[in-house]
This record gives sequence, structure tokens and C-alpha cells, in this order.
Amino acid sequence: MIVDTSGLTVPFAILCIVDLFGIFPIVVLPGPVIKCGWLGIPLAISVFTIQVYTAILLGKCWIIAEEIQPNIIKKNRYPYAALAELIFGDKVKNIVTVMLDVAVFGACIPNLLIASYNLHILGIKLSKDSFDVSPCIWLIVIGIILCPPLWLGSPKDMKWIASSSVFFVGSVSVLTWISMYDTQREIYEPIPEPSWNSVALAYGLLAFQFDVHPLVLTIQMDMVNKRKLPLAIICAFLITCSLFLITTTIGYVRFGSLLSSNLLDQLSNSYVLNINITLVTVQICLSTAVSTTALFQHIEHFLKIPKEFNRRRCVLRSCIVMLAVTLGEAVPRFDLLMGLVGALLTGPLMFLLPPLFYIKIRSLRRLKIKKSEGVCYRTFPNAKPTPIVGFKRLILLVFIIFAGTLATILSTVSGIRDTIIYAKFTPSCIMKLFE
Repeated sequence: MIVDTSGLTVPFAILCIVDLFGIFPIVVLPGPVIKCGWLGIPLAISVFTIQVYTAILLGKCWIIAEEIQPNIIKKNRYPYAALAELIFGDKVKNIVTVMLDVAVFGACIPNLLIASYNLHILGIKLSKDSFDVSPCIWLIVIGIILCPPLWLGSPKDMKWIASSSVFFVGSVSVLTWISMYDTQREIYEPIPEPSWNSVALAYGLLAFQFDVHPLVLTIQMDMVNKRKLPLAIICAFLITCSLFLITTTIGYVRFGSLLSSNLLDQLSNSYVLNINITLVTVQICLSTAVSTTALFQHIEHFLKIPKEFNRRRCVLRSCIVMLAVTLGEAVPRFDLLMGLVGALLTGPLMFLLPPLFYIKIRSLRRLKIKKSEGVCYRTFPNAKPTPIVGFKRLILLVFIIFAGTLATILSTVSGIRDTIIYAKFTPSCIMKLFE
């Protein structure tokens, strides 16, 4: 196995994953989870556990893939798709590639929307309603400012971004807790009984926000010791999930089901809150720079753009950001978009593909290759004996596949319906131009 001594250590890999999660578990998730009533926390813990497990499975699949076919390391700019190609062939590779690119691209749009909305609110609060710049304008400004950090290469080139971003995540958490306790409650709304709509939205948000699968293999490619990826994943989840659970617990006690999809909106105006909104906006921008690297690297490989810093990379990444800004102007609500992307795309990437990959690659002995005289088989000399998955683990993997597929279908239907309904009442920036 190739070891990159200039790559990411375990602590920096943890920082990259925590940075990927960002501040959404602090300011976005508590409200929807609380609205699920008594089912909220068990739902969150279940999704977290499955995501950790399947992300670790992906990392193990890559280790086995390197043992079976060492030259797969040359495809480290698109590792998830490379695994799909090795295990199931070109057709599955193409499907996985499209899903990954759309998932990563779709994930950056809510980031830009929330950052622009925060700057809109911050301008109003600091100027006492005299500086009221539309979020639609701020969205364009943020897109322009965000381009230079996105010109960097892979996660190992962004260590300072990940470190700064995680510092902001911790600061935002503490400031949010302070603001929540300082906010005077006029009304407390009791926790409701679980409903299908609330559970479907919360599941989509949880799947969206904690889905590390599109980027986890990219981080593993940059690690000094790729076998330590499970440790990085577990530690990162423990850190972010602890912050989320603390915030959610405070929300239960202080606000009940009154918390919205952006709890900062319901906190009392103060200097602490203003600083908090500023840090949230900065962290979102930094997190976007790291989380989009998987998408950029794949497109750059497809267009044969060199790995080294160059002008073509800058132009390509800037154009993709501007496309995201344009689509963001057409989206009515960021939480519905997050829920829809989380339900439709991250479900298969999280529940379906990792177990299937693991089951197949553990039993893989020979690979089919095409030659001019026909189709033949050969055994790879470097392939180590990999026993077929045991019965108990196979049952667990099949259950994850079944449950994930069902949850993906049901939550996607709910997300599409809610998007259509709420789009009629919450006009987007583009719709406002034609009013």
C-alpha cells in the first residue's frame, strides 16, 4: 500500500470531516429534529450510526481494492466511481459519478443560501434597519468572494481552511448556547407527536448534513495511513454529534417545538448573536471550499486539467460556483432543498452502495477483462484471501439496504410534495423579478 508522507494525519482528517459537517448541525438540525417529538433523537442516533458504519465500509472497500488491483491508486481523483468501476463495471461507475457530482453540487447551494440570508439579517441588525440588502444580492457577492479559496487543490492543500473552520464551529456552538439561554421565552410550545411530514423532513436533513460518503474516500486518498480512516470518521462524528445533541437538548428545554430551521432567527438581538452570525457565515464559506473538492477533482480529471495549480482550474471552479449561485437564486427555501437532496441522492450513496460494494468485493476473486480475442479471466497475484461476508453481517447489510431504499423512496416523495407546496408561498429571487 502506498503511503503519502506529505498527506493528512488522523487529526487533520478529523478536522476535514468536522469541517464538512459544518455548523448546520448546530443552527439547522435541532428545530426539525425537535418537531419529530419523542422520535427525533432516536431517529438522529440511528442515522448517525448507519452513516458511520457505511462510511467505514467504503474505506475498507478501498483498502481491499488496492490489494486486488494496485494501479487503482491512479484513479484517486474519483475514488468512489473507481470502486464502482472495479466492482460492477462501467455502467454502475457512470451512475455513481452522476449521483456524486449532483449530490456535492446540490449540497453547496444551501450553504450559499444560508450565508446570504445571514448577511442580510446581520446588515439589518447592525444598521438598525437602514442597510437592507436583499439576500439575492448577497448571494452573488458571496459567490464572487468564495472563488479564490476554491482554487486550491485537494483536502491536503486546505489544512489551514479546515483548522480555521473547525475553530469557528466550536465558537459558534458556544455562542449559540449562550444566546439560547439569554433569549427570553414569551411562549413555550410543547413537543408534538411525531408526524410523517416532520419525520421525512428530519430524515432528509440528517442524511444530507451528515453524509460524508461523497468526500470520505477523497480524504482517505490524502491520508498518510489510509487504514486509520475509521478512527477519523468515528472521532469526527463524536465531536459533531455531541455539539448537535447539546444544542438540541437546550432547544427542547428552552423553546420546545418553536425552533425553526434556522434557530438564529429566534434568538434575542445582541452583540453575541451578531458575532455568531458572522462566524456562521465565514464557516459556511470555508466548509464549502473543502466539501466541493470531490466534484472539482472529478470534472478536472474528465477535462484533463493537471493536478497542479493552473488557470484552467481557476476558470472551471469559478464557473461552477457561479452556476450554483444562479440555481440558488431560483430556490425558494434552503431547508426543503437540503431535505430533497438528502433524501434522493445521499440515501443511495449512504445506504445502498457501500453495503453492496462490501459484499461484492469481499467475494471478488477474479476480474473480467476484455482482449482482442475475446473475454478472459485472470487472478490478480496481489489479491489477498478475503473471506465471503459472514451470515450475521450479511443480514445486517441486507437490512441496511432494504431500510435505506424504503426511506429514500418515501422521503423523496414527501420532499417533492413539500417543495411544490411551499414554492407557491415562498417566491425565489428569480420569481420576484417577474412580480
